[in-house]
Amino acid sequence: MPPLGTLRTCIVIPVHDRKRLTLQCLDCLRWCADDSTWKIILVDDGSTDGTGEAVATLHPHVEIVKGDGKRFWTGAMQLGMARALEMGATEIVWLNDDTFPDEASLRRTEDLVRRNPTWMIASTALLEGTPQASCSLHRRGVIPERGALLDADVLAGYQVAFSADVVRKIGLPDARRWPHYGGDSSFTRTAHNVGFQLKVDGDSFIVLNEAPPRHDVADAFWKHDESLSARMQRTFFSTSSRYRLRSLWHLDRLYRGIFGAMAVFPARLAVMAWKIILHPRSRLLSATHPEVTA
Repeated sequence: MPPLGTLRTCIVIPVHDRKRLTLQCLDCLRWCADDSTWKIILVDDGSTDGTGEAVATLHPHVEIVKGDGKRFWTGAMQLGMARALEMGATEIVWLNDDTFPDEASLRRTEDLVRRNPTWMIASTALLEGTPQASCSLHRRGVIPERGALLDADVLAGYQVAFSADVVRKIGLPDARRWPHYGGDSSFTRTAHNVGFQLKVDGDSFIVLNEAPPRHDVADAFWKHDESLSARMQRTFFSTSSRYRLRSLWHLDRLYRGIFGAMAVFPARLAVMAWKIILHPRSRLLSATHPEVTA
């Protein structure tokens, strides 16, 4: 254990063009300025709304790492986690900026993973006071319970604490396969596969600013008024899409192995295609513009 007063834990926060939310989150973390064992690393991935400048002025204790605007969630976490290791951190905490973090909860999870370095711990995600099933066990949501540390096989990245030993064992998150969506799931699942235990803590929490978007693939596909090819590109090939096919394929491989993915992935594609075809807007546009479905 490092000597008392030296850096132990780095909170890594990826941000992009959400100045109000970022500052709101950092306001909840002002206590870190007076505790030399904690450090905040904010990865400003090419913000154009003055986020970095505002943070430097209002929170000078925060270390700012600059991205080029193409890092997205996973690439930004890569930068921040690499910097945490350079600084000698023994524990790392992922934190999203659209949240209200709690000091006691952060200290609790930090202490748990320091005493149990093979654990990765997600705090209970609260929305309007209600615990959210934001983590997974066998592809089903885990509902946190007070007084319990529940097992999971993948963790959502709102607030997750883990030992730097995890990174030394499996490396940094893979931004090539999972540039945005899936970065948290893939990293925690990879850790799970090599023996780290994933836990959902019912006695620590992270308050969500708002409900995370849950657009169905059909809603996402028909959301914008554009050509069919543009819809296909935005929905299935865009780096920032939750339905990016390359990311979904690699996630299936991670969960099921190559042969399992080869069986499941075509069925996934068929279901997504069927939902898009049956969407009400599909029928409306095909009636008025037959070339849309050509």
